[in-house]
Amino acid sequence: MKMNFTFAWPLMMGAMLGPSLTTAQGLNISAIGTANNASTLECWNLAAPPFGAAGAANYPIGNFTNSFVGVIPPQTYIGQAWARQVRQIVLESGLARIALPTRPSISSDSEAYFQAGEILIATDLQSLSALGHITDFPSSVDTTIAQFPVAGNVVPEHKVLHAGRCSKDD
Repeated sequence: MKMNFTFAWPLMMGAMLGPSLTTAQGLNISAIGTANNASTLECWNLAAPPFGAAGAANYPIGNFTNSFVGVIPPQTYIGQAWARQVRQIVLESGLARIALPTRPSISSDSEAYFQAGEILIATDLQSLSALGHITDFPSSVDTTIAQFPVAGNVVPEHKVLHAGRCSKDD
């Protein structure tokens, strides 16, 4: 059974996330993963059963270390990139575009846009992905992202639901 919950990131971040589709078994989240020495865009179900508190469904998503907020100027093109560490990312403002250099055509499983309020996980370390992913921030305003590196660089337990980013139907 699918359920739709709105949940808040910790109050210290002051960021309210929009609707996120979940299952009773865990949180669905878009991921930059790896397979066969290449980066992938996938929809994952994190094996993190929710617990109730303060009227919310709360999902344990791991332990973090050295978290930070980055502010990227408008229309910044980063190009080829890898996750320096396994990390959860929350877009607080602006727009991010992630594309896969290993896919010759633009499709929903080779390119994705992420807007303010969306979360994703990046796990494509350079040791696991030959070409990484392409990142740019095409918005006309600053893009602000909060990044939460996972302690020990551990990829959380998950199930791949499908190729491409998660959608409202997941």
